[in-house]
Amino acid sequence: MLGSFKQSALYQELNARLVFIGCFVSLGAMGFGFDNSWWGGALGLDQFNKKYGAYDPSTGGYSLPSEKQSAGTGTGSAGIILGCLAAPWLCSHLGRKPTLLVMSGLLAVGTVLEASAITSFWQLVVGRIVVYSGIGVASNVVPMYQSECAPTKVRGAFLTAYSIWNTFGGFMGTLVVFLCQNIKSEWAYLTVILCQLFVPVGIVLGYAFLPETPRYLVYRGRLEEAEASMKVLFGPDYNAKEEIQLLQLQLEEQREFHKATSLLDCFRGVNLRRTVVAMGTQILQQAQGISFINNFIVTFMEQLGFPDPLKSNVIVQSCGLVANLISLYTSGRRINMLVGALLMAAMMMGVGGASAHGTDNLSLMTQNGCVAMLILWYVFYGLSWGPGVWILSGEIGTGQLRERTLLLASLGSFVTSVPINFVNPYVQAAIGGRVTFIYGSFSVAAIAFVYFLLPETKDRSLEELDEMFQNKVPTREFYTYVCTGLGAQITQLENKDDHGDMKVKQVEHVEAAL
Repeated sequence: MLGSFKQSALYQELNARLVFIGCFVSLGAMGFGFDNSWWGGALGLDQFNKKYGAYDPSTGGYSLPSEKQSAGTGTGSAGIILGCLAAPWLCSHLGRKPTLLVMSGLLAVGTVLEASAITSFWQLVVGRIVVYSGIGVASNVVPMYQSECAPTKVRGAFLTAYSIWNTFGGFMGTLVVFLCQNIKSEWAYLTVILCQLFVPVGIVLGYAFLPETPRYLVYRGRLEEAEASMKVLFGPDYNAKEEIQLLQLQLEEQREFHKATSLLDCFRGVNLRRTVVAMGTQILQQAQGISFINNFIVTFMEQLGFPDPLKSNVIVQSCGLVANLISLYTSGRRINMLVGALLMAAMMMGVGGASAHGTDNLSLMTQNGCVAMLILWYVFYGLSWGPGVWILSGEIGTGQLRERTLLLASLGSFVTSVPINFVNPYVQAAIGGRVTFIYGSFSVAAIAFVYFLLPETKDRSLEELDEMFQNKVPTREFYTYVCTGLGAQITQLENKDDHGDMKVKQVEHVEAAL
């Protein structure tokens, strides 16, 4: 087994510096997962509901009214949109690396506002807006930084680090809430919030060891710095000078024949197809139910009558984390996301069917079955759509428009999550477990989207993808298409192909069947 791992691209292509960079840059995603999960868990925390909620005579306890649940969850998504709008300017004018500091500052200020909201629920809401502004910046700069630094063969695994840290943050937020549920103090939730400071502090401590991305430096004409950065990433013996020259030639070719600089250019010519893929995957990720799972699973399990929803949420997040780690070794984007959408649809439809006749008198077996299907949903999500959308968002845009393509993709995701977060509390209260039919239906739509529109981008350099999109290669032919331009030379160099022969990729049996 160890020998097999040593033969893998992960072992051969990654070095200690790249692993360090992938982990520290991805800390921004941990803030996203943590804040989502502590909020979703706190909605089931007695101390939190007593502090900010109202007494409910029908249950004999305190709960947060639907309008406050809606405001607290939905305004966070609005903060993400603000961060997304600011991110392209920050990444383009300051650089990828300095933008990480801006992200950390927003996360730190927002966390302090949340933790100091001793008497005001609305200060807590403002704090969430600031935190999520930082998360909006992170959703743009982190995948961009990773895609521009990663070796071609392991770019998917490198970008998966974003999803892993997101899920790990969710697991930690859920775990801390679970541990706090037996603390009698009404300030227990403050402990949960302050744990989030680990993210900006960690990024600041590791900042000095992070290089600027070579491609950004090439785009800015800083070729000597780009060469030095590439040697930092891939080692002092790497043939950085030749790759920088190829990147510069490819950039000049793009500017001469396919010049694109504005947001509108994302919707023109071949760039429209790339924008549809980037936005479509992000929109469908949210529409299939991840916001529902992250923010409302505790209240949903309470509605099902499950006795210990906080403990069950820890199990859900743990399984999702394990699935994300396994996804490092899974190959491809297209097949993973196609099969993932199919299985996710089955799980959501199963929960809806089991609770279709109401949630008041569900048997213990039915309750356990529903929770098991929700856990499996999160596992299938962690193996496919969780990492997949961030991989595609980071690599699908052309170099001239990468910041803007990521902006549109992130906006697509979070604009979709806003109505879900605002409306779900009311819909869930009205129709109970049948709310999962809605998310399952979007998974069916996702199957069609992936089959007809989503190409396989695995093992291609970013410059090869430019060539294939410009040549209008059909979706199902991305596997076998042989690139012959500068992008192919860059891929050969990155793959250390000493013979210089183009390697024709073999189509997997499962793709051939499709």
